[in-house]
Amino acid sequence: MMNNYQRNRIKYCFVYLAVLLSTNVLAQRPWTLQDCIDYAVAHNLPVKQQDIKAEIKLLDQEMALRERLPSVNGYANGYTTFGSSQDVFGTIRRNDNLNSNMGINAELTLYQYNYFRNQAKKAGSEAEQERIEKEILKRNLTVQLMEAYLQTLLAQALLVSQDSAMQFSQQLLDKAEKSTAVGATAVSVVAEAKANLAREKQQYQQYHKDRQQSLLKLAQLMNHPDYSSLRLAVPITAQDPQHDSTFSEILSLREEAYLHNPVFAKLQNQKDGLDLESKLIKAALFPKVKGSAGLGSTYFNAFKADNTRPFFVQSKDNFAQQLAVTVSVPIFNKGKTKRQLKQIDLNRQHIQLAADNEKFAQQHILDKLLLELEENKKQYGIAVEASRATAQSLDYTLRSFEAGKVSIYDVNTSKSNLIKAESETIRSKYNVVFNKMMLHYQIYGTIN
Repeated sequence: MMNNYQRNRIKYCFVYLAVLLSTNVLAQRPWTLQDCIDYAVAHNLPVKQQDIKAEIKLLDQEMALRERLPSVNGYANGYTTFGSSQDVFGTIRRNDNLNSNMGINAELTLYQYNYFRNQAKKAGSEAEQERIEKEILKRNLTVQLMEAYLQTLLAQALLVSQDSAMQFSQQLLDKAEKSTAVGATAVSVVAEAKANLAREKQQYQQYHKDRQQSLLKLAQLMNHPDYSSLRLAVPITAQDPQHDSTFSEILSLREEAYLHNPVFAKLQNQKDGLDLESKLIKAALFPKVKGSAGLGSTYFNAFKADNTRPFFVQSKDNFAQQLAVTVSVPIFNKGKTKRQLKQIDLNRQHIQLAADNEKFAQQHILDKLLLELEENKKQYGIAVEASRATAQSLDYTLRSFEAGKVSIYDVNTSKSNLIKAESETIRSKYNVVFNKMMLHYQIYGTIN
């Protein structure tokens, strides 16, 4: 019979094994492109920095909103004077005394051309600017991840294709060795088969190196600690990418792309910020009205005077309140406001030129992707036909080799041609898929 301690140990062991197995399953789960993007965004340090910058700007906005509240201060001070002084009648006498005062003072800006309201709006605009900067970082990171992800899948597909070629060479070598053993073929056939297998292994190792380098680049973009543990999902099916959905008229595509490009939102936000900055500058041309209120008390002690009242009694008798309104009217500030407004106009023109330049850049990207898509579709169609014809040629060559009509050199040449054709088919197919994914992302801002 097991006691409670033994039963608990067994239970904990089962729990530990379950957690370990679940962790291992999660570590080995296939990573989709969206998984990689989500992980990269969550672990990207510049993106995290933008979150902090946005929080800082939001605090600036809160402080700007609170500027409309009155500022309240308490004060207390005291000072003493020793020595002689002359009064208005020319009499010189000792003037030793102690003075002190204390109280509370409040000050409130009554009017300043909506300065604090516009200042709060500007701080909010700056917070939005940081948020848009984060979206730009995410967009650039996503584009890099799409390219690295598909490049890794391409390297993996080429590696699988080369593995099949290597297995074919191994089978050909086995047949040659058996045929040579019974004296049906020459020893040179085995030598050629071994040399060809060595060449296939060499190419396989090169593809394996390319796959590992692509996987490392992807992991680095994601800030993933272990690239060797990444196992990518393979969304590329056997469906012909030539028959997928097409894109509409180029002008409508451009307008759609402008809507989903955060750079344009950033430039528009900068324009709005300039409008608020202009209002803040214009506030210097309007009167500034401040109101203040105070209450406090004073105390005076002449030291040698008779009948000096005590501190608390005198402070109570001297208690007073004060209300004041101060108006400050600008008259001349050396033309500073005029030149600041001119700077605002020049900055607005600069932003407009930047927006026009970004439109040209966006157009060039779309035109390039559309051109590459059409050409790569044609290239893929030709590659499929070439691969099909080369496979048929290899089949005839193998039959002729088994019948003794052609040499193993012909088989290797035919097989090499097929490997090249299949590699070109794989590359062109992934090029088409990459062009379509990139176009979709540039236009609609999402991946599919």
